[in-house]
Amino acid sequence: MMVIVKYFNEKTDDDYEIYNKLWEEHKERFVFLHTNLTHNQQMNIIINDLDDNKDILAVRFEKMNKINKNKIINSILLGNGIQYENKKWFPKEIWVYSPN
Repeated sequence: MMVIVKYFNEKTDDDYEIYNKLWEEHKERFVFLHTNLTHNQQMNIIINDLDDNKDILAVRFEKMNKINKNKIINSILLGNGIQYENKKWFPKEIWVYSPN
């Protein structure tokens, strides 16, 4: 399974406008990863948000060092996906937005 990781780093007002428009256009595809919660809470939110249209794991307002340590992201990047019930979910993309 191949996953595309997109990192959006806002440096200017123009960046904000471009990224905001792009995120708004794709919001129905997002499942948000709430990195400030425990692993179990993160999993529960993701599983509850899944449907057939959701194919992007989105992370907003987080530093890369915390993202690199996240168990869910690492599981996806290692090809294990997110396991729940008797299913696995693999996002097509991971979007990380980090404002400056």
